[in-house]
Amino acid sequence: MKLFTASKKALMPLTLALAVSGTLSGCSEKSMEEHLTTARSFATEQNPDAAIIEYKNAIAKDPQAAEPRYELGRLYLLTNRFEAAEKELNRAMELGYSPSKIVPLLSQAYQQTGAENALVEMDHEVSGLNADEQAEVGFYKLQAMVQLDQQDEAQALIDDLLALETSSVYQRLAQTYRQLLDKAYPAALQQTEKLAAEAPENKDVLLQLGRLYALTEQPDKAIETYQRYVELYPDDTAKQFALISLLIESRRMNDAQPYVTPLLKQYPDNGLLNQYQGFIDATNDEHESALTHLEKAIQAGQNSPALRLMAGFSAYHQQDYAAASQHLSMVTTNLPDNHPALRMLADSLLRQGESDEATQILSQLDGSAGQDAQLFSKAGFQLLQQGNMVDAKKMIEKSSQSSQSALDLARLGALQLSVNDIEGIVNLEAALEKAPDSVAARKTLMTAYVTSGEQQKGRELAQRWIEQQPQDADPYLYLAEFALQNKNLDEARKLLEQATERTSESRKLTLAQIKLAMMDKQYEQAATQLDNYLQKKPTDAQAVSLWYALARQSEVVSTETVLTQTAKTVTANSDNTALRMVLAKMYFSEGDYEQTLSVIEPVTADKNAPAIFWNLKGQALVQTNAISQANDHYKAWVKRYPRDKTAVLGKLLLNEAQRKYDEGLATINAFLEKRPDTQIQVLKAHFLSMQKKVAPARQALEQVSDKALALPFVKGVTARLNLLEGNYQAALEDALPAYKHEANSKHARLVIAAYDNLQQRDAALDFMASHYDQHPNDIRTAMIYAERVLATDKDKAITLYQHMLKVAPDNFVVLNNLAYLYLEEGRLADAEPLARRAVELQSDNPEAIDTLTQVLSQQQKTEEALTFYQTLDMQKVRSDLVYLNYVELLIDNNQLQLAQRRLESREFADEQSRKRADKLRQAL
Repeated sequence: MKLFTASKKALMPLTLALAVSGTLSGCSEKSMEEHLTTARSFATEQNPDAAIIEYKNAIAKDPQAAEPRYELGRLYLLTNRFEAAEKELNRAMELGYSPSKIVPLLSQAYQQTGAENALVEMDHEVSGLNADEQAEVGFYKLQAMVQLDQQDEAQALIDDLLALETSSVYQRLAQTYRQLLDKAYPAALQQTEKLAAEAPENKDVLLQLGRLYALTEQPDKAIETYQRYVELYPDDTAKQFALISLLIESRRMNDAQPYVTPLLKQYPDNGLLNQYQGFIDATNDEHESALTHLEKAIQAGQNSPALRLMAGFSAYHQQDYAAASQHLSMVTTNLPDNHPALRMLADSLLRQGESDEATQILSQLDGSAGQDAQLFSKAGFQLLQQGNMVDAKKMIEKSSQSSQSALDLARLGALQLSVNDIEGIVNLEAALEKAPDSVAARKTLMTAYVTSGEQQKGRELAQRWIEQQPQDADPYLYLAEFALQNKNLDEARKLLEQATERTSESRKLTLAQIKLAMMDKQYEQAATQLDNYLQKKPTDAQAVSLWYALARQSEVVSTETVLTQTAKTVTANSDNTALRMVLAKMYFSEGDYEQTLSVIEPVTADKNAPAIFWNLKGQALVQTNAISQANDHYKAWVKRYPRDKTAVLGKLLLNEAQRKYDEGLATINAFLEKRPDTQIQVLKAHFLSMQKKVAPARQALEQVSDKALALPFVKGVTARLNLLEGNYQAALEDALPAYKHEANSKHARLVIAAYDNLQQRDAALDFMASHYDQHPNDIRTAMIYAERVLATDKDKAITLYQHMLKVAPDNFVVLNNLAYLYLEEGRLADAEPLARRAVELQSDNPEAIDTLTQVLSQQQKTEEALTFYQTLDMQKVRSDLVYLNYVELLIDNNQLQLAQRRLESREFADEQSRKRADKLRQAL
């Protein structure tokens, strides 16, 4: 057996244990009076929990007894359980307990619970109250009236209270309300200070004094008064909160901490306490703890601007930029321009790549702070990467106004060059002048000279560089780059030799030597250099690209060898995305689109995916005819990068093929909003023209230059618009050059439409014949051609349809029309399989079913023919010809009554159909 000892926590006062035991064993053994006596004993012994249990037992014994309820209510009031006190005291008064005993207590409970309406209704002159009690109850009632803005009633109550014969402090407190109602706070304060001297521990005097100090903008005295109150009444939690709030507002964080700590232990999930603790921690640079408490406060329902601001501040210092932007974005509308929080928010957004949102925030900065120029240029670079030229140029302008240091000028210069602004070179030169020893500024400027073709300036900079640092190989490499641009191979070789003298291990030098060897057609040498280099660095993507280029240019190495070896390297280095994309590009160049997709499959389509991934995958999906997947891919690409022109063009190509013009226009408008572009603007006009929206299309073309309007594709757009406007000659004049440039089906049909509307039928037919000879696989145009020759040359039409059937074996129109022509020629065996296939493709098409039934009927397969007609709702068949063919077949099958009902249920539109119907009636 094991003996157990009682811990301190397990022990309890004997009286409480007995009370609990009594409760558990039931209360039937004691009378109400006995429970009441026990409760009073517990209360006297300062054991309120046990007393409350016994009071409840007494009430359970006699629910109609008022005395235990009164005493329980009073105990609740003493232990600050005000709502419970309110309930029990009201019930005691209902059961007949003396109002004069209850009203003073109930007024205190009402005051604490904020029950103003109940207080106003309370009778402060109830029989049995002495003058002091009337003054106290009346004062609480007065407070409630003021809270409810009942000023006239309040003034009248003050008169009543002043008429009382009493020296109670509450009478004089009520008198101060004259000044409070008139907002004469200094006078009210002066009177309240006198009362505080007489009654320094009265809670209502102290509270009014504290409020008046706050109203007269004396926060230190208000704090001192509330501290005195909390010291005297430590159980009043609400006033402790008020004191903490005053201390926080006065930035006396360390003074607030002793009050916050015990309360936070007692109420760890309280939103306001966590907010206070967060403010204290943030002020003391304890940002991790601060953010934890502040976010806990938010979860608990706190959401003030100050809280969000401080949470964003702490998150930013923790480098939690997602949390910082989340919190700070909630308060930006309330912040003045140039507020430091705006800079934190802008920087947080930029670090997450959210450049559009950052740009909006940066528009509120004037560039006066030292970090502004860096923020502007950083935003500009990100906007450029996303294709947002409009906002990028705005950032360039703001950056140019604030850039002063060499580093800022270098950033600005590089940014300007990115938008083809030659002013960027000027700023790069200014940056180098301010910091002549800056390697970054020098290299950036030199790269700009190489890219822009400013060879003379580049050579001068390189010479100065050589003079300043004669042992540096970089200027020789840049000069060699200029030589290679000019295809001056001897000069390039000499410069690379000079670079080699200054550095033996340089990736840039090695790759430049390989390029030189390839340009000089020294393929064996290039292969040897590449082999040596790739043995050391097999994952260098640029070197692998050169190796593949060498294989395509020469026979010293096969493309198969390059592909095989690179695939092995990628397998061994599966995380090397750059090399993986090089391999995918190789396969794409070889036309192996399935393998291209296989190689890039491990790459996740998110913000970390390289730009080339999106384009390669999109094109490969289109090439493999995976249209549904291509649609999803381009939509995801455009959603992530709505101003990427390659993405938008790819998506628009699919939109046009599927005639999703509204979707395409939404993509176009989102693009043009931030990135003006002539090509996309023309496509906007094209999409609008396809929707026959002539006026908007013309408006779109107004923003296009005359040079662009002369382009063949644009001519095709204007040809369509001219057709829609009825200007057929102009349409022909635009359609012909568009067709000459690109003889596709779309342009061919524009030419045909223009000839037709000009009543030049022969010219149209000649054009179609010429187009068919050159482009026999253009099914859409060939179908128009076949329809034109059908009336005059059925043999030619049959020949055309036969060829079309080889190109498009499942084209419904071709199948049906050729079957019909075979039917007319009596070639029923040839017609039947074509007609059946057409019906399989469109089983609810009346014309296709009619063709098949006619073929079957002529083969005496009338019963089967009828089964096809029966699949149709004949009342919805518009064609009188099809309908009468059906009736005739019913008659042939001796279904005369049904045939008669069918004839009687329809009115025929044209004379020929009516005559045929009459003839069929005669056959019945």
